[in-house]
Amino acid sequence: MTEEQGIVRDLGELASGDVIEAWHDGRRYNYGKVLQTVPSMGMFWILDAGSGVRKLVDFEALPIRRISQQEA
Repeated sequence: MTEEQGIVRDLGELASGDVIEAWHDGRRYNYGKVLQTVPSMGMFWILDAGSGVRKLVDFEALPIRRISQQEA
């Protein structure tokens, strides 16, 4: 991840409808629209843009970047 703009520092900053990228080892690992956050677990659900599958993302394990509408 080379761009710090849009980095989400707290799970409470995410809302349903946000488009995010989750990164692992410098590569985009997940990309999609937030469906639901689960703050008690530190996780959130996305609809993966590539596969159309619902995925659970661990907020604590992966850097998360919110994508603007222009980038999506």
